[in-house]
Amino acid sequence: MLGTPYEPNPFVVDVPQLKKQFRAVQAIVHPDRWVSRPPEQQAIAAAMSSRINEALHRLSNPLRRAEYILAREGHGGEETDKLDDMELLMEIMEAREGLANASSPEEVAEIRAENDVKIQETIQEIEQLAAAKDWPALRTAAVKLKYLQGIDTAAAAWPANVNDH
Repeated sequence: MLGTPYEPNPFVVDVPQLKKQFRAVQAIVHPDRWVSRPPEQQAIAAAMSSRINEALHRLSNPLRRAEYILAREGHGGEETDKLDDMELLMEIMEAREGLANASSPEEVAEIRAENDVKIQETIQEIEQLAAAKDWPALRTAAVKLKYLQGIDTAAAAWPANVNDH
C-alpha cells in the first residue's frame, strides 16, 4: 500500500521514504479532497485514508512492525506473552525499581540510556531474525522489545508513579 517491499527482509523499512509515500498517497485519498463527491466515494476515500494511516502506524514503529510481520507469517503473539529469559526479567525489574526510586532526572536519564542500548540491540536482533525468517525467535525478541519499550515509556513519564497501570 505504501510501496514498502516485503522481501528480502520485511523488517527493513526506510522510514523517511515511508512517510514521503504516505503523504503522497494521502494527498490523493484524504477525505477532505472528496467532500464534493458522492457519499459512496467519500466513504471509500475515508476507508482508504484510515487503512493508510494504520499502515504508517504499524510500519513506522519497530515493535508494531515486528508484530505485523509475525501475524502475517502466522506467528502472532498474545497480549499475555511473557518473557522466559529470567536474566532479562531481572534487569527489567531492576530498571523499574530504579525508576521508582529515582530522585533526579539524571538518574532517570542514565536508566533510559542503558535501556536504549538494549532496545537498539533488540531491534538489530529482530532485523537479523526477520532476514532469517526465524519466526519463533523473532516472536521472543518482540516480547523482549515490548518490555524494554515499557521501561522507556515509564522513564519518559517520570516523575509520575512508575507503578501506575
